[in-house]
Amino acid sequence: MYPHRQPSTVFVIPDFRNLGVMLRILLSLNLLLLCCALFQSDADPLLLRILSRASWAEPSMLLSLGLLGLLSPWLSRQRYASTVVASISMLCVVVQDRLLNPLELPRLDRPLLAALLALLLLHYFSLRQRALSPALGEARLAALQARIRPHFLFNSLNAAITLIRSRPDKAEMVLENLADLFRAQMADPGRTSTLAREIELARMYLAIESERLGERLHVHWNIEAALDAGLPPLLLQPLVENAVHHGVERCGQGGEIRVRAEIKGGQLLLSVSNPLSAEQDSPHQGNRMALDNLRERLALFYDAEASLQVAQADGQYHTMIRLPYQPADPAGQNPFPR
Repeated sequence: MYPHRQPSTVFVIPDFRNLGVMLRILLSLNLLLLCCALFQSDADPLLLRILSRASWAEPSMLLSLGLLGLLSPWLSRQRYASTVVASISMLCVVVQDRLLNPLELPRLDRPLLAALLALLLLHYFSLRQRALSPALGEARLAALQARIRPHFLFNSLNAAITLIRSRPDKAEMVLENLADLFRAQMADPGRTSTLAREIELARMYLAIESERLGERLHVHWNIEAALDAGLPPLLLQPLVENAVHHGVERCGQGGEIRVRAEIKGGQLLLSVSNPLSAEQDSPHQGNRMALDNLRERLALFYDAEASLQVAQADGQYHTMIRLPYQPADPAGQNPFPR
């Protein structure tokens, strides 16, 4: 989930709608409850102590997360958002205490504890953001993106040289596509791309490879997703390159690459399938490295909300990327996660 640009504030305000953020908050607070129950000095059984604390902590915790998720776009624009987050946490605890114990005097320890925990969590997200600063993130993304295989460069240039005299128009097309691919590699790695642009780059790459592989390479496109979907740059082209290099190129008769894009349940699904060669029982080392790089990039952009899965079935190698659907930011702002 892409973060919003924030004004200067004491703490980093995460996107409370992000699955990774919610999981970290819930896990941290529940671990704290468990530790409190373990070190409690009374004679009650451990399970009873856990349930006793969870009975008052969990409802207010979930209510706070719900409100913060609803207000997350607004909070990202506020200068004193950390104060608002602490106040919401206190308010949710007070509301719960009044509903459960309407005849008792209001307690101050629980709301103050909730505010303190909220500020501690914001401090944690600030430290995490510092560790994964935009400069570091963009440097890692740049290193991951700048991995066009040398053999592809040499093969493309050789193909262009071969075509210069016999088919100069084709040679020009190969060189233009090659230049566009390298221009995309050198672009700002922190800017968002679109599904339309990713498909365009993948087609450029396949057009170059088709000059070398000829009739051995067939491609089937099935695009049923909105072309304005925002996603990290150079996400589709490496999948297609893997399908050519580790699939079609290793099959004597060639084969067909199938590319599919669709939206289901608010998520963008990208899948690429290619044939497996007879001697290829397991993914090639280079293929695993490329997939690991893509997984790392998805984690940098989307935290826990995106995934990359692979499978082998019926002589085909399938790769699927699942990520949240969101229209691309027209300004192409840095989508590095909070």
